[in-house]
Order: sequence, then C-alpha cells, then structure tokens
Amino acid sequence: MKKLALLFGMSENERRGFLVLSILIGLIGLAPFIYSFYTRHSTDDVLLISSTVEEELKTFESNTAELHKPHAVAESSLFPFDPNNLPVEKWKMLGFTERQIQVIKNYESKGGRFRTKADVAKMYVVSDEDFNRIEPYITLAETVPIQSREVAFPSKETTKPPIKKIMVDLSVADTAALQVIRGIGPVLASRIVKFRDALGGFHSVDQVKEVYGISEEQYIKMESSLAIGDTTIKKWAINQLPIEKLTQHPYISRKEATHIVRYREQHGAFASLADLEKMYALNDNFLRKIAPYLDFN
Repeated sequence: MKKLALLFGMSENERRGFLVLSILIGLIGLAPFIYSFYTRHSTDDVLLISSTVEEELKTFESNTAELHKPHAVAESSLFPFDPNNLPVEKWKMLGFTERQIQVIKNYESKGGRFRTKADVAKMYVVSDEDFNRIEPYITLAETVPIQSREVAFPSKETTKPPIKKIMVDLSVADTAALQVIRGIGPVLASRIVKFRDALGGFHSVDQVKEVYGISEEQYIKMESSLAIGDTTIKKWAINQLPIEKLTQHPYISRKEATHIVRYREQHGAFASLADLEKMYALNDNFLRKIAPYLDFN
C-alpha cells in the first residue's frame, strides 16, 4: 500500500482516506448479494406462515362441520316428540351428536324451554339440515297462540265452578299458611314472620315488600292473596324505652334512637307525633313509617 501511495505521491492522511474509501466501495458491491439472501429467507417464512394459517382454517372448518354433522339416521326411525326434557337416548335416535345434545341439555338446565318449533331452530347447534329433518315430528305449535277475546253466549253446558281464591291474614299467619301462596317458600315465609314479629305486626299489606328477597314482581303476583286482619299491633313506648331497646325495631336505626332519647332528656316526654316532627334529624319518611307503632302514654 505504501509503495502504491508513493507511486501516486500520496501523503499519510491521503493513504488512510483511500483505504476507507476502498472498504466502502467493497461493502456497496456486496450489498446486492446480502439483500437477495435475506429476501429469499423472508419469502420462505411468509410462505410457511401462510401454509400454517391455511391448515388451521381447514381444521377449524372440519371441527365446525363435525359439530353439525348428524348421526346417520333412517327416515323411518324418526318419531313424534316434545323437545322439552327429551332423554339423551331419544336425541341420539333423532341423529344428534353428543356435543349437540350437551348444548341442548345445558340450555334446559339454565331454565330454557322450547315453546314453539321456531325455538328449536334458534339453537345454534341445530343446523338447517337438522331442523328440516325433524321439524315435521316436533309436537309443538308453529307459533305461540294468542288468546282470543271470547264473547259470552248462553250455553246449555254446565259451567265450571270458579276457582276458590286464597286469602291469608298477614297478622296471624304462620310459615305453613304463608307457603300456600304461590311464590312463597319456607325461607321467604320464615323471613315474613320474623319481620312481622320484629315490627310488632303489620298494619299494611305493602309492608311485605320490605321483606328481603321479595321483588316488586313477586309482590304484584301475591298481593291479591294477602290481607290484614283486626289484630292490634304492638306499640312501642317512645317515652320510656332506652336507646338499646328502640334500636330493636326494624324502622329505628341507632342514630335515630340516640336523637330521640337525647331530645327526650332535654325537652321532656313526647306528647304526640307533632313533637317528633320538631326534630330536624328525623325525616318525613321515617315518621310516616314509625307512627303506627308509637305509644305516647
């Protein structure tokens, strides 16, 4: 290199510059070969990924087809049936797979019910082919029948006796009597009795709605079967009871009981509900609910 530099009359710095330039030219010359090498491998990778995705899609489609693929079943082996609570063996006889049957049974275990043929077709595991095959044998209506308004005409037929209406007196009913009403079980009946005893008795049927576990919908259904008798409710001596005793009433919190006792100690006994209304700590809703249970003597 030095001889070549001397031949061309190059200085030390010029020789170094010439060496760096030579290296750069060499790298530029190799760049096309390096690019083609990596490009080829990248293309191979893309082809490999594409083939893998295609295989996965084929596997998914085959699994989906398997889910809806019915057992081989002869047309002569089909029979009229109600799909509600149909045994597993019967579903198999209709040509359904174990997977399809499992989905149908899970639907029923969660409270699902088939009311019309269309409900069966809505099951995603029942394909169009399955439904078209079994539809003539389903013993359900095409649609839910709409109750028509009947016009009363004189009839020679003997009319059926009216159904006896159930009425339960909330004032005295025990848990057994309450369970006669549709929608009230042992647990709910026990809660109603405990709540009534804690209050000192019911003065209104609406108070049943305050029992834990009774929704507005349930109350509407049972309201017509509930009544309040002439039993006198238990009164609470507002002028004698201490804080601990007052808090035992479901409508009186400890904070409200404390306000009542402190006010009573400062201003004397309450003569009527009007005296309680003077307390800013007690709102109108509280006074309305507690009023029937107060004894001012």
